[in-house]
Amino acid sequence: MNIFKPSVSVILPTYNRAYSIERAIGSVLNQTYQDLELLIVDDGSIDNTEEKVFALKKLDSRIKYVRHKENKGPAAARNTGIQLASGKFIAFQDSDDEWLPEKLEKQINVINKASDDVGVVYTGFWRIFSDKKRYYPSENINKKEGDIHREILNGNFIGMPTVLIKKECFSELGLFDENIQPLEDWELFIRFSRKFKFLLINEPLVMEYESDDSISRDKSANIRA
Repeated sequence: MNIFKPSVSVILPTYNRAYSIERAIGSVLNQTYQDLELLIVDDGSIDNTEEKVFALKKLDSRIKYVRHKENKGPAAARNTGIQLASGKFIAFQDSDDEWLPEKLEKQINVINKASDDVGVVYTGFWRIFSDKKRYYPSENINKKEGDIHREILNGNFIGMPTVLIKKECFSELGLFDENIQPLEDWELFIRFSRKFKFLLINEPLVMEYESDDSISRDKSANIRA
């Protein structure tokens, strides 16, 4: 029996995003780099997310679906995906965002040529809310590559859907802290940047769409985190 073992495992946590998840899934499956699996972790959705995913799953065997019985939060959903991942590299997509077609191919080309101390390759992205559009990382960030530990302590300028991370980073330094949300991604980057270097592809290869119910817009949740 041939066992499919892709080089990239893409983890997509979702919760009640049936209205946008098809766009997110399509932008992963339509990458110019095709050696991937897509692990969709349904964090207890009560809408028709499962129905939407299974309709697409019938068309592409790279899709794998797992469901939490109850809502545990994005950190727990991503950790479930990491534990199931078979790829050498881990990428993350969000259920309301969109990758440009060459995102993964460009990242793979960079990370395969990088030195062993590079753990993460990330890209620029557009953050879109209503009719406003802003590019990240901004020009105000002084150090965007290499040892970014001091820089990222000041604030997170890396979008979760932009990263490609060596799986060994998680084996060595651990998974997402499930007690911290919605800033679990920032904490992870702080922790990883102590040990590994980061490289940037400074062009917008991800479209990040914010809505009124996005947890990133919940000020009280951010303060608690």
